[in-house]
Amino acid sequence: VSVIGRSRFSSHRKCQLFCRSLPLQVVDLRWGIRNVPSGDHEACEVFLEEIQRCEQMSAGPTFVALLGNRYGHRALPRLIPEKLFDALLSKLSKNPEGIKTLNQWFKKDSNAVPPTYVLQPIITRLLRLLRSAATDAEDTGKITAEEKQRFYTSVTEREFERGLWQNDYESSALLFVREIPRQKSREGPKRFAKFMDVTGDGLLDAEAQGLLAGLKTRLFVKSQKILNLHSVELSRGSINPKCKEHAQYLDSVCEQFVSQMKARIEEKMDGLVVTEARRHIAISAELCRGFHGREGLLGKLCLAMWESSNVRHRPLVVHGGAGMGKTAVLCKLAQEMRGVLEARAVVVIRLLAACHPQKPDIDHVLHSICTQVCLASGLAPPSPLTVSTHLELLRFFWDVLEQVSQQGGALVIVLDSVEQLADQHHAHKLRWLPIDLPPNVHVVVSMETNSEAFANMRFKLESLGSFFEAERLSCEEGERIIESDLRASQRTLTCEQSSAVLQTVESSGCPLHLKLILSVAKRWTSFTPLTELRLGTSTQEMMSHLFLMLEEKHGKELVGGALGYITLAREGLLEAELCDVMSLDDDVISEVYRYSLPPIPSLIRLPPLLWVRLRRDLQDHLEERWTDGVATIAFNNKRLSEAVSAHYLRSERRGRSLRILAEYFLGRWSGKLRPASLPGLSLLLSDRKVPPQPLWFAPGLANIRKLQELPYHLLHSGLWEELRQEVISKTQHRWKGACGPRSLPLFSCSKYMDCTETGLIRDALVLMKPSLCFLEGHMEVSLFYSELLARLSSLNSAFPTVIGRLCSQCEEWLLKYPDPILIPRSSFLQQPGGALQHTLSVLRGGQMMRFCVVLRLLVAGSDDGVVEVWSMLDKQLVHTLLGHTGESGPEHTVAATYRTLENIRINIRMMSRPLRSMLVPPAGSVCERLPVSSEVSCLELAQNKRLLLCGLTSGTVLIYPLALPQETLCIPPPESLCRVLCLTAGTKEKHLAVAYEDSVCLFEITSRDNFPTVEGPLEKFALPLLHAPLSAMALLPDRRLLYGTSCGEVKLWDFSRGGDVSDLEPHRSGVTCVTVSNRGAHALVGSEDTVQRLWALNPLALDHTMEYKVRGQRNGVLSAAFSETDRFVFTGSQDRTIKVWDVASGNLLFVQYVYSPVVRMVTFRDGFVAITRQGAIIRELFRCPDHIGPDYNPVRSFRAQYRVTSREKDREGPQTSVSNLQDFNPTQLNLNLVGMFKAKPSSACVML
Repeated sequence: VSVIGRSRFSSHRKCQLFCRSLPLQVVDLRWGIRNVPSGDHEACEVFLEEIQRCEQMSAGPTFVALLGNRYGHRALPRLIPEKLFDALLSKLSKNPEGIKTLNQWFKKDSNAVPPTYVLQPIITRLLRLLRSAATDAEDTGKITAEEKQRFYTSVTEREFERGLWQNDYESSALLFVREIPRQKSREGPKRFAKFMDVTGDGLLDAEAQGLLAGLKTRLFVKSQKILNLHSVELSRGSINPKCKEHAQYLDSVCEQFVSQMKARIEEKMDGLVVTEARRHIAISAELCRGFHGREGLLGKLCLAMWESSNVRHRPLVVHGGAGMGKTAVLCKLAQEMRGVLEARAVVVIRLLAACHPQKPDIDHVLHSICTQVCLASGLAPPSPLTVSTHLELLRFFWDVLEQVSQQGGALVIVLDSVEQLADQHHAHKLRWLPIDLPPNVHVVVSMETNSEAFANMRFKLESLGSFFEAERLSCEEGERIIESDLRASQRTLTCEQSSAVLQTVESSGCPLHLKLILSVAKRWTSFTPLTELRLGTSTQEMMSHLFLMLEEKHGKELVGGALGYITLAREGLLEAELCDVMSLDDDVISEVYRYSLPPIPSLIRLPPLLWVRLRRDLQDHLEERWTDGVATIAFNNKRLSEAVSAHYLRSERRGRSLRILAEYFLGRWSGKLRPASLPGLSLLLSDRKVPPQPLWFAPGLANIRKLQELPYHLLHSGLWEELRQEVISKTQHRWKGACGPRSLPLFSCSKYMDCTETGLIRDALVLMKPSLCFLEGHMEVSLFYSELLARLSSLNSAFPTVIGRLCSQCEEWLLKYPDPILIPRSSFLQQPGGALQHTLSVLRGGQMMRFCVVLRLLVAGSDDGVVEVWSMLDKQLVHTLLGHTGESGPEHTVAATYRTLENIRINIRMMSRPLRSMLVPPAGSVCERLPVSSEVSCLELAQNKRLLLCGLTSGTVLIYPLALPQETLCIPPPESLCRVLCLTAGTKEKHLAVAYEDSVCLFEITSRDNFPTVEGPLEKFALPLLHAPLSAMALLPDRRLLYGTSCGEVKLWDFSRGGDVSDLEPHRSGVTCVTVSNRGAHALVGSEDTVQRLWALNPLALDHTMEYKVRGQRNGVLSAAFSETDRFVFTGSQDRTIKVWDVASGNLLFVQYVYSPVVRMVTFRDGFVAITRQGAIIRELFRCPDHIGPDYNPVRSFRAQYRVTSREKDREGPQTSVSNLQDFNPTQLNLNLVGMFKAKPSSACVML
């Protein structure tokens, strides 16, 4: 947003807060520059160009105009076309002195097309002479009225013309006009010099006032809709804010400004999406505009692609030295192939060096390519359900190529600068690149000849026919490039200048060298002497000359600061950020105000015009990058960025600049006074007017720029304490950093920081990485906080400074969470810093593993024929064998693998998205050992009476009083000596039921002399010979026994009624869990078939049938417990999740992944205590609001489906099942689409 005018609005802060994450940039084109006309005649052109840039970039209002009673400075035109200049000279034929003066200060530039006269850098009064000649020329018809106005119009009116009327931008503009109603006779023109135009002798400029009146009339007629008219009487020739009338005037202007700005911004807030594919296509099109030559290389590439279209073939490789134009060649090739191939052809281009200095991740590149190809070809795009590991992504990429080929369509994938890939998964080894491409599918890559990637490519492709070198430019190609570039810029060169350029480029033959020379040559005039042409003989020398020329024109500190900050930024800088940061740089500010003081000493900033002028000279070397919805600026060439770093960012300057960037994104100087030392002034405190940097602009709207840049600059500037306090110890930073598209550099921090707590937090995030990767960074914040708390809470007391703060913030956030949530009350997940030393990802569906002690290798085979080989020395995946067609089960597969490994040299590759892994749980301590006489078959705990009940395979039941560990009670086995299948104590622990293979017995639990005893059996019933074994049972308070069998039968046996039995609805597979509520009103029966039924017991009726399923997982219920109030029921399942269900409605409320199946649960206060199969003790609190929103979906982070079928309780008669699935779970997956999903483990819940 550009604001044109001398006044700074105090309302700017309100507008900035309203914009939230959209940057509001104020560009006052005159602030900070001297009022006296200077020799910089480009200022007016810069003003108008800046208005045009604002119109192109701004998403909201682009132009705010303030017009008072002063017409403004009427500057000399810097450029006068040759035809118009000759017409002026002809009218001065009787004025030889005038002709001499004009020829002295205007020189003809024949390099301009058409030729133009250029005003020399002087300060003199030539306007009267030019206006006189222009008036005479118009009278005789030699020039038009518009051409005459060039010498009369002020800069202000030109800005109005450009910002309001030229392209009809009134809808994006604001206009404020102020009138002075009357002037007292005793107040002469000098009193109004600030507000009105006066001549050099102090008199009112009548001509300027007439032009001003004409401008205002035009505004009243053409811009009435946006006009805000104010009338104020001056007090002693000025505006006094202490005056009541003037204060009301200022308040009125500010209120109108804020309200109208908000209205304009709201109109433009939507629709700001720029996709990655469009960005690369746009860059490619820009490079193709100036492309000339290389016809031979392009012809060879096109011919190779054409000849191999109908057969399987190899990828093509374009290589050459740095700056040899490989990128332009590939962009031109992509453009040509779009025209050559049929309409169905898909052309994908990725410029991998476009994000320097950041290196793209191969997974991100492949995922982006697959998505674009699938959408263009009508295929299913990759998703977390189909692609969650690097290996799966490779398979998906290769499969897509085959599918496109089978469809008969043509596909061209162009990848530039492959050597710029990040080293993740050892991308430079190029294992991801298929070397056997199907028909009609072409892959063209480029790389530097001296790179590691090129060496590996030569190793992969034995034939030289796939390699094409980008050679040096020939003299003819150089001439055509020069001619084309100058023609596009409407410039030319003299013969001597052109010869000097060609001679210099001929020695290097480098397109980048020529590009740098042309960026300078386009500014040469025809009268620029050859001695002033700075032509470096190499690319590096030309860059040094470029830096020197910029310093001479703009100042060394300003140039070094601007270029340095652009280079140091992690994701580039917004122009507003760059101006803010340079305003905080005291060296830059001291240079800017070396010869003149700032307009307001207490407010010191970089004048925006200075940066705009510098950017104008850098326009050939800068590019605009869209990062998370905002446009940043960065260098468009990697080598130029490296040269800036070497030239300006030496160790001391680099460290100081990084600290300034870190302080800026910390918001340290927002609203505070910063010391400043300027020539002519003693040390003073000044406001630099930099914006605040909150972590959140609004709920759910994060400060993405702060998250991207702050940790990076804190780390590299060595501000360790700020890094710990502002990043590591804040859960909001950790969640955004861990879940964002690019992780924050906490993993790098631990290398340099001698901080145990930082290392522990890093390890905790490493343990969570499978969940984060599977969800592609879109992990729910509640899942992230709860898992972090479940790993770190036991370290609270030992590390209160950072980990303690983290856990407190997590718990505080979870307690305020508006949806149902389980809050960990203990550390039950693998803790960082324990016995676990490393985690190796193994294949899904792994069938076998073998370890070779001699080679220190681990070989793992899967049921889909894939064999992975891991090195135990560096814990990295060294090879993936894909040649097996059957299951990797037999031992000869491993033996063959070992023989293969002994004969080949294996490249090492690291998998960063583990799916399932082997855990070594931390060593525990045995608190008590209890002897038994035979194998234990089942256990039961009577909590209130503190009895441990143990059933043995011999049929004996041992009872251990936990208060008297040395004592043991024994229930002898039955006469049949059948094994004990299961035990259960009643809810009031007065009775004990024991199920044997052939019968069920009921015992009474009593006490004598405070010692527990067991009486009975009181009741007994035999099981039929063909009766399935009991698998789970529960004893109700009224001596009814609810039990299930391994065949799915469910029965209710009433001991008090002489053996009355009721058959309940059976399950399709074995019953695994029977649990009764605390008050005996409900019972939950769960089975292996993912179905669990909630029964009302008085009277007996089926309330709800709840189903929860994750494809490819075992989903059976293993354990359950009702909440203390019987309002909720908690279940633990084989899919390693804990679920919470509502007893009244049957609705699923919450799902939590705990990395191991929960085998037993008991009620504990407002939650439960559970034990996992790995031996972890889980203690959690459940919070549920009274009202749950209709959009709440408990499985939004999981690849799961659930269904609840309930009876209509308000209708008598037979029970009717009614599904409330659509009402409660609006985001349930379409069951028709489930078939395309692979069978994979559950979501955020991937085993580490």
